[in-house]
Amino acid sequence: MQAALTDTRSLDSEIATLLSEMEVVAELTKRCIEENSTTAQDQAAYLERYNGLAERYETAKAKLEQLQAVKAKREAKAEDIGGFMFELAEYGEPITEFDDRLWLTVIDIVTVHRDGRLTFKFQTGHEMLE
Repeated sequence: MQAALTDTRSLDSEIATLLSEMEVVAELTKRCIEENSTTAQDQAAYLERYNGLAERYETAKAKLEQLQAVKAKREAKAEDIGGFMFELAEYGEPITEFDDRLWLTVIDIVTVHRDGRLTFKFQTGHEMLE
């Protein structure tokens, strides 16, 4: 379950693709600028081409940053789950009564509502309303 929740292989593949895309676009932009500096050409056409490349690069960069943030969250989740699994493994036998250490490993905050409902906020950031 931990591997399924924290797998980053598809993200790694997308990140590699975006990095490659950014390298290609950067090289195309460099060539575009060099061509403009050495060859007389219509400046409106040059600016349109340059702006298109710049926009393409910025779009890829924004997507890359988004994917890197998702990957970082998954890696943090993997650490959290690993820590919890380590705590459970130390017990060696089924847990039959309340354990302070295990509670503090799993739960961050419990909010008691006026109507008696409870909201449990886990260390992972997830919440559950009971």
